[in-house]
Amino acid sequence: MRTELKRIIWIALIISFAVIIRIVFEFAYDFFNESYTVSQFAYVILRFFLFGVVVLIWISIVANSDQTINKLPWLIVLALEPFVGLALFLSFGRSFRRSERYRGLPLLVPKQYLTKEPVTDMNRQGYMDIDSEITDIFKAGFNSTGHHPYLNDTKVEVLTNGSEKFPRLIEELHKAEKFILMQYYIMRTDNIGKAILSILREKAKEGVEVFLLYDAFGGTFLNKRFMNKLKDSGVKVIVNDPVYFGFFNTRINYRNHRKVTVIDGKVGFLGGLNLADEYNLGRFNDYGFFRDTHLVVEGNAVRSLTQLFFRDVYYNTDEFVSDTKYYPTHRVQSKGLVQILPSGPEFKHPPIRNVYVKMINNAKQSIKIMTPYIALDRELLTSLVIAAKSGVVVDIIIPGIPDKKSIYTVTNSFVEDLLEVGIRVYKYTPGFCHAKLLIIDDMMASCGTYNLDNRSAKINFEVTALLYLQGVDKLIQDFKNDIVESTEINYETWCKRGMIKRIYEGLLNLFSPLV
Repeated sequence: MRTELKRIIWIALIISFAVIIRIVFEFAYDFFNESYTVSQFAYVILRFFLFGVVVLIWISIVANSDQTINKLPWLIVLALEPFVGLALFLSFGRSFRRSERYRGLPLLVPKQYLTKEPVTDMNRQGYMDIDSEITDIFKAGFNSTGHHPYLNDTKVEVLTNGSEKFPRLIEELHKAEKFILMQYYIMRTDNIGKAILSILREKAKEGVEVFLLYDAFGGTFLNKRFMNKLKDSGVKVIVNDPVYFGFFNTRINYRNHRKVTVIDGKVGFLGGLNLADEYNLGRFNDYGFFRDTHLVVEGNAVRSLTQLFFRDVYYNTDEFVSDTKYYPTHRVQSKGLVQILPSGPEFKHPPIRNVYVKMINNAKQSIKIMTPYIALDRELLTSLVIAAKSGVVVDIIIPGIPDKKSIYTVTNSFVEDLLEVGIRVYKYTPGFCHAKLLIIDDMMASCGTYNLDNRSAKINFEVTALLYLQGVDKLIQDFKNDIVESTEINYETWCKRGMIKRIYEGLLNLFSPLV
């Protein structure tokens, strides 16, 4: 997609810069070798300097507590081509938790920004009345993130595709009386973008407090004149991690992938749909139909979305907003549990990934997954394999038409391992499926921005809603409809694909921890 262009350009520039340095290095050596008697000395000094830097980085990578599989790609690149490896590692491989900006913002530490969550006591009678294997999952989410599992006070509605999401969003925005908090990864000033942003502008003129936060990469193609008018109207526009100089700048890598809107602290939106025409119209270039899912949340769980939004404001502005006016009590009588789970590079142990592992391990009958990308780590893959071998029916829907061919190759590299244990994998025939869903035993589900890859687990800032009863029936029905429109991959046919394709998939699979 066009939103990846900025990252791709910086990667190309970094590699080109490294190659140029490599060429200059070789020419410098040749020059000394031909013209000076000290050439051998200069050669040894340069070689040992490079070798020393690579060894130090190797030691740093190996000493890191990450699993071996996550270290391997960097070790391979550094061994094969030190100059390019160093350039890429310094830009994309360094730890967020060791960065100056993380250490300089103490409220980024997981749970520290949570000032308005109620006291959580999973031994309360309401929780005890629910199957312990369900509440244990929510307990794991709470212990990992501090976000409260809201019981019987929050309603969730599933919005299927842009045709349901955007009319509902527009309706709720027009009702706003006090404040609007809006955040997107991809945002464009196309037809739907201008329509939504124009409402924000009008609301700001009416005196409604409006915050708008978007990712610098995802907003690369925004119309500057339009955005300036938005700011002039009183909208507080915040750009997440703009990158002005990409060399050795880790901001290129750690992006905010969340799509969240909060209105008056009573209604919230989250899910896979960005603010752009392809998400609204259900089509984009040659990707066929654009399938996605969003949620509208009404009730007390909205305060978790509000806190997460202001955490991202704090990250970008160093200003922490904790005014109680943003956290009204808004109980909506309902039945079930709703929990907002964030994930990001500030967590040492990826919370959404870990909760997914527990959900899969707890499944007794069925697991339903829809995801645009698959780059499974060892824990998730093992959990799925064990579930399938235990008799759990596992169905996974992936795109029929990819948006990124290289990432799709990584997805395909996992298909054979899944098929051979009896997991059913389907390709969504109408086009590209961007929804991010996990449903277990037709009782609880996760829906949000989280993809089944390492980027969502440990690199990007993500959010998902963990649901018990609320919204689950609609997610199940949508999944059944999507299965009907999908084509199941046949194991025997898949195993007959060409050797070149297998080799290519295998090579890219080595680098799946970086995807």
